[in-house]
Amino acid sequence: MQSLHIKIENSQGITSRAAALLVQVASKFKSLILIEKDEKRANAKSIMGLMSLMVDYGDEVTIITEGEDEKEALEAVLRLIHSDFSEQVADEITQQETKKESQKENGEDVLE
Repeated sequence: MQSLHIKIENSQGITSRAAALLVQVASKFKSLILIEKDEKRANAKSIMGLMSLMVDYGDEVTIITEGEDEKEALEAVLRLIHSDFSEQVADEITQQETKKESQKENGEDVLE
């Protein structure tokens, strides 16, 4: 299990748009990814769960990942958050993970 405490610096917090991008990224990983705020947890693969946390600018959250790709999942979520929930960054992460999946399915070596 990996976890990290972080302050949300995005001026809007986790809006529906930001939540959708977070779900897009989180869904590319096999690991369980949770976002925790004020002792309430939500699955990062659930837009409704994320919205229920009502994360605003300046709120502190804990990101928890658990599973076979937990380290990579945590790094990807952090990258997205630090980019202020950039659509371009979300797309890059999604493309990278899709490429890795394809390489694994074809028996190719995957460079992490």
